[in-house]
Amino acid sequence: MLSALLIVVLSQDPAPVVVSDAPPVSTSRVTGGVFAPASLPAGSNAIYAFLGAPDVAAGYRQGFGAFELEARATFNLFEVSVIPEVGLKLAVFEQDKLKIAPGIALGLEFNAGARYIDRFNFAFVGLRPRLSAAASYQFSDTVSGVALFDLPVSISFSQGFQVTPLLGAGAEFHLGGAFSLLVSAHGGFDATREPLGVTQFRGAWAARLGIGYRLF
Repeated sequence: MLSALLIVVLSQDPAPVVVSDAPPVSTSRVTGGVFAPASLPAGSNAIYAFLGAPDVAAGYRQGFGAFELEARATFNLFEVSVIPEVGLKLAVFEQDKLKIAPGIALGLEFNAGARYIDRFNFAFVGLRPRLSAAASYQFSDTVSGVALFDLPVSISFSQGFQVTPLLGAGAEFHLGGAFSLLVSAHGGFDATREPLGVTQFRGAWAARLGIGYRLF
C-alpha cells in the first residue's frame, strides 16, 4: 500500500514554472510638479501654486506621454488682472535626464487697469494666447534644473494689446513625499499699447517661489 502511494506521488508532473515577459515595474520617481519635468509622463498629474511678483498662480497638470494638458489661473498683482487659461505641451524631445516641451495656451484676461505701479496699464477684457517652451534636466533624485520661455499676447476686445516675452531659469527641489519646491527668475521686455495710444516699450521681470504636489 505504501509503495503504491509513493509511485503515484513520484509520477505526478511538477508544477510548471511561469516566466513572465513583462518588464519589471520601475520604482524610480521623476521629481517635480511646478515646472519640472518639462512634460509629465503618462498617467502622472500634479497640482501647484506659486507666489511672486508680478503674479501669483495655481494650476493643474496631467501627463499623457506624448503631450501634457495644463489648466492655470493667474492673478497679476501689479495690473490687478485675472487670467484663466488652458494649455497643451508637446513632449518633443527626451534624452536621458533632459526633457524639452514647447507649448501653447489660450486664456481670457480681465484687467482692472490699475496704474499704481504700471502707468501704461489700461482696463480691458480680451483674449490671451501664450506660446511657451520648457526644458528640464534632472541633476539628481532631489534637484531638477528648469529653463523657461513665455510669450503671452493680451489682445483687448476694444483695441489695444500687451506683449511680454520672458526668459527664465530656476531649480525645483524634492522636499520629500510628493512635494517639491520651485525657485525661478525671469527677465524680458514688455510692449503695451492702450486704445488710440502709442506702443510703450520697457523692461519686464518676474520672480517665483512655488510648491508642487504630485498626485501620481
